[in-house]
Order: sequence, then structure tokens, then C-alpha cells
Amino acid sequence: MATVNLATKFSAKLDERYKLRSRTEAFTGNNWEWNGVNSIKMWTLIAADLNDYNNTASANRFGTPSEVDDEVNTYALTKKRSFSKVFDITNVQDTMMVRRAAAYLKQVWDEKYVPEIDKYRFGVWANDAGQGELNATKLTKSTIMEKILLAHAALDDKYVPEENRATFIRSDIAVNLKLADEMKNQQNWIDKSVVKGKIGEVNGSPIISVPKGLFPAGMEFMIKHKQATADPMKLRMLRANDNAPGYAGTLMEGLCRYDSFVDAIKADGIYVYFESGMAATPTAALSTGKLTLTSTDSTAVIKYTTDGTNPKRSATAQTYSAALENITGKKVLFYAEVTGKINSPIGSYEG
Repeated sequence: MATVNLATKFSAKLDERYKLRSRTEAFTGNNWEWNGVNSIKMWTLIAADLNDYNNTASANRFGTPSEVDDEVNTYALTKKRSFSKVFDITNVQDTMMVRRAAAYLKQVWDEKYVPEIDKYRFGVWANDAGQGELNATKLTKSTIMEKILLAHAALDDKYVPEENRATFIRSDIAVNLKLADEMKNQQNWIDKSVVKGKIGEVNGSPIISVPKGLFPAGMEFMIKHKQATADPMKLRMLRANDNAPGYAGTLMEGLCRYDSFVDAIKADGIYVYFESGMAATPTAALSTGKLTLTSTDSTAVIKYTTDGTNPKRSATAQTYSAALENITGKKVLFYAEVTGKINSPIGSYEG
């Protein structure tokens, strides 16, 4: 039998992977100035409690004067992500000249940096969120819209502006949302918006479908106000050097300095809904003048403050070990940490 050697040929075109536009970039907070610094300290003044004006008092009719209280929160950049690759000139010559530095740098940004940054942001936003719900029952087309509307109502109750909110929803849950009766007559979900991933609107805010792999495990949706976070991109450097010492060819390097922070006093501007993977918010119960904080998870570490500051960031946060006493007139804020899970939303009790 004759032997036939079939010819093979390499295509002059490069086959590129699917890539995704950033789901978070349009909704990041960029109102802090990071030029020339690695960290920022933010002062927050504590608003005064109100008194009844006493027009018969001989002095201090407005109340007893006291110094204005403040709190300080520190935010420091931590992420410095880089790469280094070479197109050797001999390989470029022998691979049909398909290796192009500019295209490769863009490919690395699209395929590596963009999804990594999105995933990191969602994780930080969820971990430091002020509000949320843990419910083991997966959302369906019959329940999804009600839960989203209730979440928006929770933001309303905390005076979070309706403008500049975004609703991020996991891709499989987004299918249920599209099938919901409330969405059937909404034309916005076929809107050709420049907002990538937009499938509709609720309460005037865009609904963004997010690939499952970018969300923390178990999270079904998140509502975020733009200014609830600071998301600096301090450096985005992608460069190609055709004359790098020691290389015959093109040396390509990239460095990105970025981070993401939830503003301590704006944490209520983020609401997360988890089916699993998040610690449950502790419960508070007062008995015989003592406040007991309890978690449903035996391994949970509960942290709290008694001065009304955010326990996820405050320097005054303490680890709970015994019932709290002398809390009359105080605002206790608390949350739970469980290894391997997203931190719980923040609970509160006013004595």
C-alpha cells in the first residue's frame, strides 16, 4: 500500500481567545487623589446628636458644648502585578511574522489584567459590604425581582442616592431575571448601552450580567453605589523595547498598580446577596443589661465597635468574647469573620 505524506501549513493568522470587557470599570470610585502617595488617611467628622432647645436655661440653651469627634481610616495600595516576555528576532522570522508586540501587550491586558482586576474588585466590595442577605435557596424567576427591589429599598433606608447605583448579577441568575414576569415588558434589557454586560434597568440603575468566575463563590447579586468605593489605578504600564540589552528582539513588560477599598462610612452603599460562601450576620440580644452577640457558625470571630464606627475598618474594633455591658446610649456595630468565607454584612444595635 502506498504511503502518502499529507502537507501541513501554519496559518498566517493568530487564533485569539475570547475576551471580556471590564464589568466594573464604569462603576469604580475615583474621587480620591493618589498622586505621589502609597496610602491615604481619611478623616471623618462625627455628626452631633440633637438636643431639645431650652429657652429658659441660664446658659447653654443649645446644649452642653463638647469637642467634635472624628475618626481616621487608612487605605494603602497593595497590588503590583507584572509580566515580562520576549519575542526573539529569530523566532519572529521563522513564524511567518505573526508576532507583534503591540497586539501581544493588548492581549495580555484583555485576557489577564481585566478579569483579574474585576474579580479582585468584586471580592473586596463583597468582603467589606455594609448590607446583605444570606439565603440558601437559589433565586428563581419568581423570586429574583422582589429580592433585587428589597435590596434597593435597603439602600434607600440608608439614604444611599439612587443615582450612580449598579446592580451586578451572576450570569446564571441573570437568565432567571430575563425570564421573570416583571422583565417581559421591559425593553431596556435589549438596550444597546455602552455599559458592557447591561441586560436591563431597575430603579433607574443598570443591571450588569457578570460571568460566574468573577464573583465570589456563592454570590448571586450585588448592588453598589459608585462612590461607596475608591478603586485607584495608580499605574498601567505596557511597554515594548526593541533594544533591550541581552536580547535580540523585543522585550515586552507590563506593570499595573491598583487596589480597591470600600469607604468606611459608605459601606451601606453596597448590598450583597449570597446563596452560600458568606458568613451570617451575628444576632444581638439584650438580657439583664448585657448585650450578647451570637453567630450561627461555631468558628466565627465576631468583631464590634461601640462608638458607631465601621468595625471592618475602625481602629477601635474589638474581638467579641463576652456579653457587652454599659451600652446604654451607644451604637454597637458588628460583623462575623469565618475562614474561607466572605465577611458577613454589618449588624447594629442601639442601646
